[in-house]
Amino acid sequence: MCGIAGIFNPKGIITDEIKTVSKVLRHRGPDDEGFYLLLRGNLSNEYRGEETIEELSDMPHISEVQESPILALIHRRLSIIDITKQGHQPLVSETDRFSMIFNGEVYNYKEIRKELISMGFHFKSNSDTEVVLNAFIQWGEKCVEKFVGMWAFAIYDKLNQTITLSRDRFGIKPLYFYRRNSFFAFASEIKALLKLSEVDPRISNENVGSFLCYGTTSSPYQNLFSYIEDAEPGCNYVYNLKSSIVTKTPYYNLSEAIPQSTSTLNENMEMFESYFDDSIALHLRSDVEIGSCLSGGLDSSAIVYKASKQLGDVCLKTFTASYKNTTIDESKYAKMVAKELDNVEDNYLYPDSKTMVADLSKMLYHQDLPIGSTSIFAQWEVMKSANQHKVKVLLDGQGADETLGGYTNFAGIYLIELLKKGRFGHFMSDYLKLKDNFNPKIREALLKGAFYYLPQKFQRQLRAKERLSFRFINTDSINELNLDGPLRGGKSFKEHSELNIKFGMYDLLRYEDRNSMAFSIESRVPFLDHRLVELIHSLPSHHKIHHGWSKYPLRKMLNNKLDNQVVWRKDKKGFVTPQQDWKNELMLNLKLELKDSDIPSIMDRDYIIQLCDREILNSAHLTEFWRAYSLVKWYNIFNLKA
Repeated sequence: MCGIAGIFNPKGIITDEIKTVSKVLRHRGPDDEGFYLLLRGNLSNEYRGEETIEELSDMPHISEVQESPILALIHRRLSIIDITKQGHQPLVSETDRFSMIFNGEVYNYKEIRKELISMGFHFKSNSDTEVVLNAFIQWGEKCVEKFVGMWAFAIYDKLNQTITLSRDRFGIKPLYFYRRNSFFAFASEIKALLKLSEVDPRISNENVGSFLCYGTTSSPYQNLFSYIEDAEPGCNYVYNLKSSIVTKTPYYNLSEAIPQSTSTLNENMEMFESYFDDSIALHLRSDVEIGSCLSGGLDSSAIVYKASKQLGDVCLKTFTASYKNTTIDESKYAKMVAKELDNVEDNYLYPDSKTMVADLSKMLYHQDLPIGSTSIFAQWEVMKSANQHKVKVLLDGQGADETLGGYTNFAGIYLIELLKKGRFGHFMSDYLKLKDNFNPKIREALLKGAFYYLPQKFQRQLRAKERLSFRFINTDSINELNLDGPLRGGKSFKEHSELNIKFGMYDLLRYEDRNSMAFSIESRVPFLDHRLVELIHSLPSHHKIHHGWSKYPLRKMLNNKLDNQVVWRKDKKGFVTPQQDWKNELMLNLKLELKDSDIPSIMDRDYIIQLCDREILNSAHLTEFWRAYSLVKWYNIFNLKA
């Protein structure tokens, strides 16, 4: 896991800006630093910086560069696989034609390496980076179709004068770019791009308004800046240095990946466990210690159980956010899991409002963008604890709810599917079973599923009536902005899953990446092995919700292996925090801060301040309040303008 950035400017790049970008990305890779610079006349060389490893001290220093380069590739390394100097980046091919910077892990690199060796390739390192570069040399852009993993990389082709960017299938690893005339830049984080004098930092009022109203932008894979673009997951981009043209080529589409399975329930459950075991095995490949998040929920419990069994006698440290408020605390379930596994060392941390006040500015700086709720701070504390215990890699359960249908509205959509198929008997039977096993408020789940069948105009009207968020925006702006809601809900289980992956999960992956990398930790998500995702996506919905139980494949896999209180839990808390308690404790501070803060011109300051004094019992409204507060704070941290 690393931080990458690149700058192309035919007029010349300011060398100090290259060094500044590297410093901004340091938290993503404190172990090593490297630069590749292209000068006029097609002259190029590799350079070291202040924090390049001592073994490469004979390399020229970037401060020795006398003229302005026209291309710079910047790399900050977090050493996970092949931690020797052979893993240093940028990595230049033997012919000097290709230069590469890479962030992420290709877990099946050993298998691809063997294939490349059989074709005559030679390797100097044991890193997955060299495998990726040679795979690109052999197969071109299509090499990514062979990869199992998470990545964002850039490869400069000196002969063709192109830069190829690639991002993994689900956007686990971040990549942003900026283009204007003949200037082009990309980076792992937005804040690195904001350090470049050529970059216009203005924000988009429409995207800010959409975020306030809906918690996301109107289209997937957008951020709140007007001119900084997200590289889309599952896509390759080629930037031509001569023409300044960017060509995007999608290489993955989940909806087209695989047809629905016709296997029996038992056959599918066996395949699920086999695929899950294989994913865990690949995600355990590392030359440093691996730990795991353990919320007490089903997803992280499954990861910890399987990882501990595969590690054998090797200790697995786990990290759990705990609370004194028993209505939201899940630590008792985490303790049940740890108690049954001899090689698990469980650790507990206790996020509170005082710590949040102390760390929130720092966290929002690392996030680059506002957060959706205070649960993101709880995750921040988990990563901080792992760092304090010197764990460099963490497993986490992102992706299970979106693929297996763990959220409440999936149950409603599942029931509506039964009605649409005329299976009224099954509908009544499953309705009662879900009411007993999954969610006592199954009527609410059914209404949430039905909501997505309404015309968008009515969806917006209902949302504006039920939520606070539209009132965060002043009346003039509401009338001016196009605030049609994002298409987040599907009319079938499969479509809803795909939209959850594009919207909600995409945001969660950003939170995960930024929180972990702030503490120089590589976070891995075994549920997002694309082969496992495709298998789950192919399962009929009644194999994912079965006999009234959500996420049935996970429960079936863990049955008789972990405590029944964990495996057959009926309540789903999610990664919750005591948002109301924290708001009450911080009320005075919040009001003073909001009064003294700059805010985007579209926002209604008075309304937000009024909410500081109001007791908010509705959990959705609480989340909206914290979302608006985080946006104001973010706006001031980065000193932004609309």
